[in-house]
Amino acid sequence: MHDKILLGERIATARKAKGLSSAQLATRIGVKKSTILNWESGKSAPRANRLTHLAGVLDVPLLWIIGGADMPPTIDTPNLNETQAIESKLGLAEEMLHDLSALLVDIRGQVRRVQRTFDNDEI
Repeated sequence: MHDKILLGERIATARKAKGLSSAQLATRIGVKKSTILNWESGKSAPRANRLTHLAGVLDVPLLWIIGGADMPPTIDTPNLNETQAIESKLGLAEEMLHDLSALLVDIRGQVRRVQRTFDNDEI
């Protein structure tokens, strides 16, 4: 039972380091979210084929998942500058989306005018 708890902790650590939620990992592995939660809590353990899949999805060595060999993944916490830079890029993307939407509306109007002119010329 102690090995399952350690295994579960390694799965949770690797999942968090990869930036995945339990539900996202479950989807990628092809299991239910409750299965991931059971693995991480030590209530159950994944089968061998799932361990291989987990290691691949989480980008960690299989031996680390199984027994803690090699280096565990690190959990990077974003700093304030990184967060502000991301927010700035998000703001720019939102502005570009707004401008693009306005441009699309304008183009649609022009296409309709051209189509009406074309339709009137054929009559």
